[in-house]
Amino acid sequence: MSETVPNLSRRAFLKLPLAASGLLVAPCSWGVEQDLLAAKKAGTQETENLSRAPALEGWFMPSEQARHKRCWMAWPARRDVWESQLDDVRKDIARLAQTIARYEPVTMLAEPDQVVQAKQQCGSSVSVLAMRVDDMWFRDSGPIFLTNEHGQIAGSTFNFNGWGNKQTHARDATIAEELLKHLGVTQFRAPFVTEGGAVETDGEGTLVVTQPSICNKNRNPGKTRDQLTQYLSGWLGMRKVIWLPDSHPDYWTDGHVDGVARFVQPGVVLVDQGLPEVVEYLKQAADAKNRNIKVIEVPPPPKVQSGSATSCNCYLNFYFANGAVIMPQFGDAQSDARARAIVTDAYPKRKVVPIELDTIASGGGLIHCVTQQEPAS
Repeated sequence: MSETVPNLSRRAFLKLPLAASGLLVAPCSWGVEQDLLAAKKAGTQETENLSRAPALEGWFMPSEQARHKRCWMAWPARRDVWESQLDDVRKDIARLAQTIARYEPVTMLAEPDQVVQAKQQCGSSVSVLAMRVDDMWFRDSGPIFLTNEHGQIAGSTFNFNGWGNKQTHARDATIAEELLKHLGVTQFRAPFVTEGGAVETDGEGTLVVTQPSICNKNRNPGKTRDQLTQYLSGWLGMRKVIWLPDSHPDYWTDGHVDGVARFVQPGVVLVDQGLPEVVEYLKQAADAKNRNIKVIEVPPPPKVQSGSATSCNCYLNFYFANGAVIMPQFGDAQSDARARAIVTDAYPKRKVVPIELDTIASGGGLIHCVTQQEPAS
């Protein structure tokens, strides 16, 4: 059933009871610890994969709202990707990096022959590190950092394949491993494909994902949702995975969750109001600690602001910097102010910093998509 769910129209989905839809919250079959420990006693490739999961060693993905050591970003490298927009998208990236650097250290990864240019455009507040890159979407090509009860840092890597081979990615396919090697931290390579923008956690064992961005033949052919639930739990240290419906995923990411729903705190989620099936679904869901989830709806910006068919048109694609929320705005004063007020109320201890990044948005992503936080140890 789960293999056909991504093709349901919104109308068809809403006609189904939740149990029949195959989209009910899917915790690991017996709890992640029991599943993964049981894998050590078996001999198949599948169980061998599970037996290597970092969750067995106490590693987990922390909340993005936890304190950061730094923000990692990547310098747009290829004119064959951005064509005439390359100069403008570099200006956007530099401006965003400078904004985040007011709240936490920022390091920009850049092609070795583009380091000087990146330094000149980003300025002295942003450090630049030479590393082979294709493009700037480091949330997806980079590692997901893990921590443990001792405050140590490691990273999981997820075999980035250009969102199902939609874009050239020979360098970006290895950048996660290269960065972890540079940092000298332990790497856990996952036995499946996903991206950082596809996962959202409350930091207390609950993971929220969308079905078409992970359970998709362009990333994980032949793998079932139950298998992927175990993999997500094992490589991110989760106890419950909530699979959200998304009946009209975007072209590039196939519906990444960072354009759908973001945690305010455990048990409270901001959701794009333009996705009523997700709103209603989450209102019936519970998290890893069996708390009912409260939903706060965020109206999307006017469609007239969306630009091309592949533009990112979402206020939720923001980044948590230390003490701040760096959020997108789209040039519609009334809509932007309304969204900013909702985000300000949701995160009262953080300064909300809006920034308009039209060229980045035209590429199909926004602030969250081009940033990756490294947790403080």
